[in-house]
Amino acid sequence: MKLPAGTEGGVIIDPPKEGLLQYLMAFKGAIEIDSGRGEGFILTCNGELIAAYFKDKQGVYRGSSAVQYLMATPDNDTGLKQQNFILRAYGDKDFAEVMELCNQGRLLIETALSGDTTVSIPEKTSGLPRHTSPLLDESTLTRIIRQPGVVAVSAFYEGFPVISAGEADFEHVAARAEDLLRAGTTIAQDMNLGQPDQLILETAENKFIIVPCGDLFLCIITRADAQLGLMRVLLKSIQTEVRSDTNR
Repeated sequence: MKLPAGTEGGVIIDPPKEGLLQYLMAFKGAIEIDSGRGEGFILTCNGELIAAYFKDKQGVYRGSSAVQYLMATPDNDTGLKQQNFILRAYGDKDFAEVMELCNQGRLLIETALSGDTTVSIPEKTSGLPRHTSPLLDESTLTRIIRQPGVVAVSAFYEGFPVISAGEADFEHVAARAEDLLRAGTTIAQDMNLGQPDQLILETAENKFIIVPCGDLFLCIITRADAQLGLMRVLLKSIQTEVRSDTNR
């Protein structure tokens, strides 16, 4: 698949060490991947993954399956550790052209929620802060839960779920998330580390992530194989959007 040339943004040989994740928060375009295992690309817009394609000797991967395949790299796979990321920034015209090509090629990352597609909003919301950002809504949670490996997501306030999506006992999840948040905050303050920007509880089966987002907090449950780097890009992007909206 031939992509529009766009504006060349250079080549990143070692993405984790060269700060690719922070750069992607404001990047709109294609990231061409050339590795010892195969080649393809990821289309992204301000931290959100839009489409993906990857081809190797085993076959062709499209959309979510391409992202999952790229992220499920064994620790002893030296091929992808030596990969090159070629950045191509796109304006609106080129981006629209690529979107059409990706749509025709069935490369768009699935937007449909797996499992329970209902985004739930509890009736008891009188205790919420007055300046909660309208950006933290159903569409925001949809952006998170459609990422590969995400099981459930909830925005909570003082131990109570405000809006949730996925499959979980969200009353219990929000209560335990509040406990972890308070414990983590206390430890960070005792050690003079400042306010926690992100808390991660990782087990052999799952990851549990908590991040501040405006006046609320987001907690995300993922499978163990979920890629934290990509999740951080998306969460940072959402935090920036909510912060900008709140300061207006």
